[in-house]
Amino acid sequence: MTSEETQTARSGDPLLAVERLTKTYPGVVANYEIDLDLFAGEIHAVLGENGAGKTTLMGAIYGLNRPDSGRIRFEGVEVELDSPRTALGLGIGYVQQHFSLIPTLTVAENLVLSLRSSGEKVAVREGERRVRELSKRYGLDVPPDVSVENLSVGQQQRAEVLKALAKDARVLILDEPTSVVTPQEAAELAAVLQRLASEGVGIFLISHKLEEVLRIAHRISVLRHGRLVGTLAASEASQTRLAEMMVGSLATAADAAASPPSAAGDPVLVVDHVSIPGDYGRLGVRDITFVARAGEVVGVAGVEGSGQVELMEGLAGVRPIASGTASLAGELLNGLPARERQRRGVAHVPADRLGTGFVGTLSIAENLILPLADDDRFSRYGVMRRQAVTEHARSLIAEYDIRVAGPDVLAGTLSGGNQQRLVLARELSRSPVVVLASFATRGLDFASTEAVHRRILEMRDAGACVLYASVELDELLTLTDRIIVLHHGTLAGELPTVEATSEQLGLLMGGSAA
Repeated sequence: MTSEETQTARSGDPLLAVERLTKTYPGVVANYEIDLDLFAGEIHAVLGENGAGKTTLMGAIYGLNRPDSGRIRFEGVEVELDSPRTALGLGIGYVQQHFSLIPTLTVAENLVLSLRSSGEKVAVREGERRVRELSKRYGLDVPPDVSVENLSVGQQQRAEVLKALAKDARVLILDEPTSVVTPQEAAELAAVLQRLASEGVGIFLISHKLEEVLRIAHRISVLRHGRLVGTLAASEASQTRLAEMMVGSLATAADAAASPPSAAGDPVLVVDHVSIPGDYGRLGVRDITFVARAGEVVGVAGVEGSGQVELMEGLAGVRPIASGTASLAGELLNGLPARERQRRGVAHVPADRLGTGFVGTLSIAENLILPLADDDRFSRYGVMRRQAVTEHARSLIAEYDIRVAGPDVLAGTLSGGNQQRLVLARELSRSPVVVLASFATRGLDFASTEAVHRRILEMRDAGACVLYASVELDELLTLTDRIIVLHHGTLAGELPTVEATSEQLGLLMGGSAA
């Protein structure tokens, strides 16, 4: 944004102002005396590490949580936002990272359901008309009569934005809106946001992509440890300056990979015409063939729902292989249970760390020996050897920097970054032959992301074969040696990383030839 555009966006009084807002939870100060404002026609980005207080702050603005002190003004008048319904009534909409659409309903039906939940009586036919009207007005390109489950992730996201606009949103909060879409869809969304701002909508944009916010935001505010570090005009900011405000310094996987990648070795994982069931009775992966070698990181690119999760779970033994064969070091994996694959050297970092990555009601120490529970070091005659388990946990807690009071803390009480460190410690400490990692840095801050990247590269350099699934193209282009691209469960293409570009990968992810 130019200085003139920034000044235009900030003309007049703030549309919304947060004044000295404080919110605490037991033992945690989530927000402390935060002052933040938003002008009509402004895109105001909010950055910060995990735990910096972004979600808590936006939750207060949307009525999801009530602050302990401070106040919020809307159009100069102090308001009490005691629920999302109250916020929506004022014209405050929130598009969260995890969509709230019902997959089996059409876009119009989802819109009607949303409007009816806020007390407006709307017929489905009227919903279809409003979808078309809003799509045309804002360039959202959302078909009203198509079931959500048949839309691309980018179209689903636009449908979420459309739901907020249908309620005459004057303030729009977007949480990581480009984390699950192709670069082309991200560019289209940026154009939509700029158009909304030009019509007077004030937008809070939560993002971890520094280049993105510098390109489309008017102002950028940074939170750290629950406090506002500062607010800059985008024209005054840089990636380095923002990173220093967020974490003190910017550590990247490129720094961790200062040494050149080791040469790929012999084939380790051979996938031959494999199909794997997905959810809802459909195939998640269809007729995929590729080879992964020792000492290399093979990236698996694709938008959310393209088959990455099903591929990893099928190879790990969590899902069956419907047809085709998968072999590890020449031995067939088909039909082997997950536990046997673990014994043969398969490590699995699942996409859903909360649901399937660990057991929240068990201690950290107990979680760290889950694949090794029958190992003589940790149990004898079915009885756990508590001292050995505790010492094993203490060692991994230190090595993987799991920030916790001790081994007996319940895993479910850990922060997101520490949960991921726990899963990585359990899986990677077993010296695996193959590492299957899905979305390993999703939702993590710079420091935690760098730690994950460093561990993955250490596995590669030790000779492991790593399959790394991500929707973040910058991450794949930094971390991998080769990239395969999935689209609707099929193999859309394969490129050496040194020859790949974001544009090429984005086209393949969207189903077009690069």
